[in-house]
Amino acid sequence: MAAMDLTLDEAAKLLATEQERHKLARLVDPEECRELSVSGSACAYGQPCHAVWGSEHRCSNCTSFRSCHTARKTKKQERQGNQLYEITSQPVRLHAADGTTVEASLEFIDWREATAEEIATIPQKNNENATFLSEHDALTGLYNKDGFAHAVRQALAADAAAAYTMISINLRQFHMINDLYSIERGNAILVTVALAIRAKLPGGACAGRMFGDHFVIFTPTRDGLDERLEKFLQQAPVVDIDGERLPLHLHAGVYAIEDRNLPVVVMIDRADMARKEIENDYNITSARYTQKLWDKARDQQWMVNHFAEAMERGEFHIYLQPQFDRDVRLSAAEVLVRWIQTDGTVISPGRFIPCFEASGQVAQLDRFVWEQAVRQLKAWEGTPFEKLALSINVSPKDFLYLDVASVLTELIAQYELPIEKLRVEITESAVVSKSQMVDSIVDVGFHVEIDDFGKGYSSLNTLRSIHAKTLKLDMFFLRSSDQGEARGRIIIDHVIQMGKELGMSIVAEGVETEAQKSHLLAAGCDSLQGFLFSPPIPVDAFEKKYGK
Repeated sequence: MAAMDLTLDEAAKLLATEQERHKLARLVDPEECRELSVSGSACAYGQPCHAVWGSEHRCSNCTSFRSCHTARKTKKQERQGNQLYEITSQPVRLHAADGTTVEASLEFIDWREATAEEIATIPQKNNENATFLSEHDALTGLYNKDGFAHAVRQALAADAAAAYTMISINLRQFHMINDLYSIERGNAILVTVALAIRAKLPGGACAGRMFGDHFVIFTPTRDGLDERLEKFLQQAPVVDIDGERLPLHLHAGVYAIEDRNLPVVVMIDRADMARKEIENDYNITSARYTQKLWDKARDQQWMVNHFAEAMERGEFHIYLQPQFDRDVRLSAAEVLVRWIQTDGTVISPGRFIPCFEASGQVAQLDRFVWEQAVRQLKAWEGTPFEKLALSINVSPKDFLYLDVASVLTELIAQYELPIEKLRVEITESAVVSKSQMVDSIVDVGFHVEIDDFGKGYSSLNTLRSIHAKTLKLDMFFLRSSDQGEARGRIIIDHVIQMGKELGMSIVAEGVETEAQKSHLLAAGCDSLQGFLFSPPIPVDAFEKKYGK
């Protein structure tokens, strides 16, 4: 049952009715741990709600807190001595006449004499102290960050010889659950996952919730741990939301603790590193931390830290890779970026581009590259390269930090260039996910090229909805055809034919062999680009090689 919406008058009447049905019925604000009294025009705070238990602190297993945060009716049983208490919490939203809304819980408490079996099986309720509450997550009942670190350190100190493992668990795309169904439904799912984790914890293990959907497990390392973890991840709960069955997708990172003197947060970070390596791959549910991952993380952090310094020193340079028409005449060039340190050390784009995309610095780098390309076009006026067009790359992350269409338009205006001289390459995935923003680039008049078409999950809807002028075939197709794969050749032929019928020019990049070149030209490809003709080269080498 979802939260009930009640005016203060309605709440007062409902409370009076329930007080006749239960030994104790009351309204509480679980955030402030206070009882509430309501009248037609006002809502007033009373004594602490935990005072009914003779406690000075919030209950660790507060049904009212959980019901409000999950928008679900919640029940529990607790025993004090020979008395068995049954507590039910129904979430409500109280609406005052002035528009104020108070999230509260309608709480019913009934009690009776406990049976001998109940006394034996239901633990005695303890009035928890402040230390316990400060170390536990109120929503799930698992350890919070501080409590988990304390419990791990105690276990490590208690047995210096035992081997332990740290596991980091997340739900894939959990933010989408909150966005699509509500935060309360998301919280209910977190409680479900926490219960599933607690039910599977082996002896000597403990679990915590760091924040959001980030759960951690510290467990003794025993035979079969990987198999048990894999089984748990594969059998993740399926939840029901308004009649829709929603399977949860869990993934985990595993760190076998080698250095017991590492801070607990670092142990968790290492498990996180492994998990993040597979977070976008639904075919893999767990991964282990390795030294290679640590080296990669350290390398990425170094690049992030030195990015601004590298920009100031002018270590980023544009390189050009030529494109040739069907008669193998130079027709255009793609602008690429290279990082060359002052000592001559070259850092591969395969290292720094993904790193800067993850850190968000790619937008600043791309903005720099775009301006360098426009400057080069301006410098070529009155030279043999005057009619040459340059293609620049736009990362999907650029749209998060820049108004790409406005930036490019301003650059063209600033350097007084014809707009057709600058072409814009956007990956197929960006075209799909940022379609409106891509449309804005097309609308202001730029020649848009769909890059890497055929890489990943191609969608014909991409071609239908975006009015791009050029289609760039991904090299995956070329490798397939070069290996004699008939299906690959058929796909290339039909993609080229389809693009042509849509009025698009076709560029094949990654051309490496004469066989690829011959097949592409026979299929009707308009332009070719790849190492068969030239790798990306510095601007001065490009001018020297093609200036005549």
